[in-house]
Amino acid sequence: MNEATAVAETTQPQETAEVETPAAGGGEEGGGAMPPEERAKQASRRRELEQRAKELRADARENQLRQEVLKHPLVREAMTLLEETRFKQDLERVREVYPGLTAQSPKEVGEIYCRLMASGQVDPIVAYEAQAAADRRRNPIPDNMVSAKSAGGAALYYSSQELDRLTEQDLKDPNIFRKAMLSLSKLRS
Repeated sequence: MNEATAVAETTQPQETAEVETPAAGGGEEGGGAMPPEERAKQASRRRELEQRAKELRADARENQLRQEVLKHPLVREAMTLLEETRFKQDLERVREVYPGLTAQSPKEVGEIYCRLMASGQVDPIVAYEAQAAADRRRNPIPDNMVSAKSAGGAALYYSSQELDRLTEQDLKDPNIFRKAMLSLSKLRS
């Protein structure tokens, strides 16, 4: 709107100058008369500025109408439905490659996935892999974690699955309890 106002203000003095000029000098030999070429240039510039102001007003009106349409409840509902459908389709594509995905919404997958998908430039599978890589960096699995079964019962630590399977009776054994506590401290760090 500022540009349109500036254009309108610019055109107004030119119009009055052009109207006053022919009457002031009489047009023939007076020193204040404007040459016809210069008058034609100014008229051309004035028409261009008026056209530009008209275009700016039309653009402003179009933007105002667009905003009003987007505020309508039915349009908002339709946009929400389209987004939900797209999210479901994206998650289905990821599930085809990663069947273990249990998330039902993009928010459940993670923040990085949501941001990448919001950009509209990233494939859902690539976004999911980026989220998975970020999750692995945040929660690394300790390298020296070995299953007690694979080491013949002589492993130093229990895996998280083995810890889950321990019963109260197992934890009454001091050796198992000590190994379970060491395993928990490894999993947390």
